[in-house]
Amino acid sequence: MTDVKVTNVNWKNELSQAITEIPELFRILELPTTDWEYPPVLYEYPLFVPRSFVDKMAKGDSNDPLLLQILPRREEQVLISGFSCDPLHELSNNSSCRVLKKYAGRVLLLVSNDCGIHCRFCFRRFFPKLNKFNKSYSDKFETLLEPIRVDNTIEEVILSGGDPLLLDDSELEQLLYYIVKISHVKRIRIHSRLPVVLPNRLTPELIKILSFPFPIYLVLHMNHPNELSNDFWERREMLRVPVVLSQTVLLKGVNDDSDVLYQLFDQLVDHRIIPYYLHQLDRVHGAAHFEVPPDKGYYLMEQLRNRLPGYAIPRYVQEIPGMLSKQEIKQS
Repeated sequence: MTDVKVTNVNWKNELSQAITEIPELFRILELPTTDWEYPPVLYEYPLFVPRSFVDKMAKGDSNDPLLLQILPRREEQVLISGFSCDPLHELSNNSSCRVLKKYAGRVLLLVSNDCGIHCRFCFRRFFPKLNKFNKSYSDKFETLLEPIRVDNTIEEVILSGGDPLLLDDSELEQLLYYIVKISHVKRIRIHSRLPVVLPNRLTPELIKILSFPFPIYLVLHMNHPNELSNDFWERREMLRVPVVLSQTVLLKGVNDDSDVLYQLFDQLVDHRIIPYYLHQLDRVHGAAHFEVPPDKGYYLMEQLRNRLPGYAIPRYVQEIPGMLSKQEIKQS
C-alpha cells in the first residue's frame, strides 16, 4: 500500500485550543458584543468550536451561516410545543444509551457523546454523559459489543455519538477489529462531522485504518458549502473508503436556499461524495428557530431536481419515533 502523504498536525492540540468564550469569538470575527446577551443555556450546553472552523466565517457578519450554527442565542430558552429533550425517543425506548436498536438489521453504537463542535440544533444535546471506560481495549469492547454479539439479526453497526472519530486512532482500530470478529455483522457505518470541522483529524494513521478490508461506509455531516475547505478536499482525495456519503440538516437562515444547497451538493459529487440525506430538523428543545416548514423543503428539492443529476440529490427525510425507517417527505 502506498504511503499517504499528509502533514500530521496534532488534531488533539487543535481541539484543546477550541474557542469556548463568546468575547474571544466576537473579537476574532470583529463583531460587537454590546447587543448580545449570555443566555443561561450557554452554561448547560457551552460554546465549543475549533479555530479552523471559525476561520471560515466572514468577519463582521453576524448572520454568517457557519456562525449561526454554533452561536448560543436567546431563542434557545423559549419552550415550544412539540419540541422536547428526547425528540427521537432514543432514551425512552432503549434500555442502554450506548446501544440503540431503532431499525431492522441495524444498530447504533454510541462510542462517545463528546463532539468536535457544539451545533446548537444537536438532537442529542440533552443526552446524559456516557461513563468513561477504565478498562483495557479488549475488556471494554467485549462489554460494549455484547448486545450486538448475541443478536444475530444485526447485520450493520453504525458508529455514532457524539462523534466516533474522537476516539484515538488505536482505539478506533481495535473497535473495528472487534466488530469485524462478529460473524453476522456485514457492514460498518461511521457517522462523523469531525473531518469537516477539523480536517487534520484525517491523519495518515486514520486514513489507513479506514482502508480496513471490510465494507466501511463513511457518512460526513456538512450543512453549507463554506464549510468545505481546501484542506478537507485534499484529505478526502486520499481516503480509500470505497463509499463516502453526506448528510445535511435543513436549517433556517443557514441553507434554506436552493442556490446554497446546489453549491453544496454539486461540490460533493465533484469529489466523489454522494449526498445521502437532507434531514428535516429533529425537534429538540432550543432549536425551533432553525426549523424550516416541510413545504418549503419540498419546494427546494423540486428546484434541485431541475438543476442536478439524480445521483447528486439526497433524500429529503424526517425521523419519526417508532417508525422502522426514516420517512421521505412528500408534498402536502
